[in-house]
Amino acid sequence: MIAPVVFFRSIPMEVPLKRVLTRLGYRSSKTVLSGRQREKLEETIAASFALCEIQGCWRRIPIVEKNNDGILLEGGALLKSRSLADLLKDSLAVVMMASTAGPAIVEAAADAMVRGDGATAVILDAVGGQSADAAMSWINEFVRGQVSRSAERLTPHRFSPGFGDFSLENQKLFHALLELDRLGLQLTSRFMLVPEKSVTAVAGIEPAFPSVRDP
Repeated sequence: MIAPVVFFRSIPMEVPLKRVLTRLGYRSSKTVLSGRQREKLEETIAASFALCEIQGCWRRIPIVEKNNDGILLEGGALLKSRSLADLLKDSLAVVMMASTAGPAIVEAAADAMVRGDGATAVILDAVGGQSADAAMSWINEFVRGQVSRSAERLTPHRFSPGFGDFSLENQKLFHALLELDRLGLQLTSRFMLVPEKSVTAVAGIEPAFPSVRDP
């Protein structure tokens, strides 16, 4: 049975400072910043993060059939990818997930570019992208805790559309099955999510122990 979509209208997160600094090319052993420069950078990152409207969702869907070319889900959706099929070879179901940093930080980055403030635009872009990624990790760990209560576990990795042979066109299925319009997310003709600082992913749910399997 396909479970309903679970929405997180607000995800409790702190500024993903280390992720953002790494995205900006900061290396503690090599990058030299004065105390004031570091303080100013962290102030800008914090102000950027305040623009994020971090939300997300997830849904559990049983697997009906598996072969070398993809995964058939209950309801008829087909996820085409040999790499994904290999990841999910022991899975009984998938968990589809999405996270977004919202439109405000994307708009602020665009405005900064128009003003000619490229440095601020780059920081806004990094904060938006890394916040969406961090939110996805938060959802992943939340789901991991939920399925562990049923003697199940998540696969150690997750796949996103556009990764390897998992075509970006699969984004259509994510948008429909996760009801992403309810999070204000739209899909372009090229299968890109809008706002762009948004992420989708799929992982497998498999028995925690070999003896715990469906008939």
